Amino acid sequence: MSYSAISFADYFCKDNLNPWLVELFASVEAGNVCLDVPSVIEANDSTELPGQYILTNHELVGSPSEIKPFIYSNNKLYFQRYFHYEKSLADKISALCHEKNIALQSGKLLQLKDFVQYQLFPESDGLDETDWQQIACLNSFLHNFSIISGGPGTGKTTTITKLLLLFLKDNPESTIKLCAPTGKAAARMQESISRAAAAMKERGIDGQLLDTLGNLQSTTIHSLLGYVHNSIYFKHDADNYIQADVILVDECSMIDITLFYKLFQAIDPEKTVVILLGDKNQLASVNAGSIFRDICEDTAGMNAFSKERIQFLNQFIPMEKNQIPIQNHIKEENHPLFQHLIELKKSFRFSDNDGIGILSKAVLQNDVSVLDEFFNNRYENVKIYHFNEYKDRIDHAVNLLFSDNGGYVGLHDVNDILLKLNNSTVLCATNEGKYGVTAINKHFLQKYNIGDNIFGNYQLIMVTQNQPEQDIYNGDIGVVLENNNKPEVYFDKGNKGFLKLSPAQINSFTPSFAMTIHKSQGSEYNEVLILLPDNKDNLLLTRELLYTAITRAKKKVSILGSKDIITTICNQTVRRVSGLASHFKTSS
Repeated sequence: MSYSAISFADYFCKDNLNPWLVELFASVEAGNVCLDVPSVIEANDSTELPGQYILTNHELVGSPSEIKPFIYSNNKLYFQRYFHYEKSLADKISALCHEKNIALQSGKLLQLKDFVQYQLFPESDGLDETDWQQIACLNSFLHNFSIISGGPGTGKTTTITKLLLLFLKDNPESTIKLCAPTGKAAARMQESISRAAAAMKERGIDGQLLDTLGNLQSTTIHSLLGYVHNSIYFKHDADNYIQADVILVDECSMIDITLFYKLFQAIDPEKTVVILLGDKNQLASVNAGSIFRDICEDTAGMNAFSKERIQFLNQFIPMEKNQIPIQNHIKEENHPLFQHLIELKKSFRFSDNDGIGILSKAVLQNDVSVLDEFFNNRYENVKIYHFNEYKDRIDHAVNLLFSDNGGYVGLHDVNDILLKLNNSTVLCATNEGKYGVTAINKHFLQKYNIGDNIFGNYQLIMVTQNQPEQDIYNGDIGVVLENNNKPEVYFDKGNKGFLKLSPAQINSFTPSFAMTIHKSQGSEYNEVLILLPDNKDNLLLTRELLYTAITRAKKKVSILGSKDIITTICNQTVRRVSGLASHFKTSS
């Protein structure tokens, strides 16, 4: 146990509750919302922990209805704050799932049937399976709360672009708010929606609707909630709701329980439609909780509908092969999330023979036979290299940054440079060590002869602290460009163009030629080099980590690591402990 866990427990008590508090602190420190007591008892010698009875008979531990420092509920021990967050979040989502508007929305959708069939979803050639994009769009229009999950290239952006057009067609005055957990993810969402809207101009859709959609501004969740200077609170909360008809939240797997709670506290369940978008298989948030994954996997079934809902939705889809199959009909459930969860399954980026798509699935499923095929480097766009090829791979990664190889170094127009930043990157599993972020960034700096000057020309930096007053946020990537021998830092702001700051305006930053896999979430690059550590005993190395890294690549991925390391990683998975599912059951 860490020293901090022991110190924390000692602060509260030194009696029989103390060992349980040590376990609780360590559990939350590892990213869990609470402590699963039976699992801890099973994993420990019975003499090492006092009996479970102490958790129901100690003055510091309360039941769910009490306000005490710790809460014991359903065999789980919580900090009171996290129990409150979890229960309140489930209650708010349940309130949003109330079906009182379903008849009204169904009638509106029927009136928009021609718009759906001939402009949003004209018959698609080559799709020989259920059109889950269309189902997700139509079904989400009916509800006040929806989740759309999908892996890379499954069309999440296309789906929500059409969904937002459907809302605007129904009510052109709709107030739509777009947000994501990081500035980088928010900018990418805004750019993707704008690009998707522009691509639909040839379908005869009202140009004003497309312009409205293309001009939507995306922000971080923190900005949407409204910073209060020098405060842990936000402008918008349970007493001051966000004024919006629709709130779309992207990259939801990155959001921890605290931010989820604060966001939903600020949502009016009587007025606002909420759509959560993300990939349930990606890494969970850095802080406590894996809320998005928990909702997708531990509540109601995904892509499951009543017979009546299947019949209603299928009437919008002319081709039987694209309709919801009958096996998706299940008996009506009373779970509040029933019919609110959709998973997009078909990848339009990667074909059935594409190495990146095949590898990402094999990693998630720990499919040893398929993984073995990749160690022979039979796929052109997936290559695995041993650690002794480290220097060659790093040199290749450096060369990819030059304009002659599709990169940005050597270009002079700011917009061109910002466009090429996504050509390639290096992703590391750890910060330290030979194959960690610190060492790789130092190597890049030496290659560019920048040395210790972090603001040398063409240097990449990552912001590591939110600065809403400057419109930059933790995770934002900037490029340093010299103007008359004076360094300036440029950030891509999507539709708003670029933001230019002086180095002195940026409070906290780090070189960013390489970044951790965690920091890469919400980004995509043409080519990605993944550096794995040579120590397979690292418990943080899981299949979710490797999957997230692989799926940042659109065209090519290279992995530096041994077969032993990769197979060990694919055999390791982590499920964070929470009680979210049980709160939904009591709310239904």
